[in-house]
Amino acid sequence: MGSSINRARRGLFKLMMRLPSRRDELRILWPQDDPFVALCEAYDDATDTLERLVVRPLPGEFGLVAEYQAVCRDLETDVEQRCRAARLQPRSETPGSDT
Repeated sequence: MGSSINRARRGLFKLMMRLPSRRDELRILWPQDDPFVALCEAYDDATDTLERLVVRPLPGEFGLVAEYQAVCRDLETDVEQRCRAARLQPRSETPGSDT
């Protein structure tokens, strides 16, 4: 589990660099929103794979670059939507809770 949380934390830092206007919101969501933490981990995995595909593609992987770019954009969009939704919630509710 330690490596999972480390990947999620790396994803958070990457998102903070990619979405600088959302840094404060990302910091708030991080400790209290488990689905957001999972998004951060997925973002780290996707960006690592994209970087490898660009720098050291294996035979047959050239077409995957555009696919992983789209995955990264989709994850960024999901994070932006989660930030907007969290802003609209009353302070007493925890983002990602089912209440």
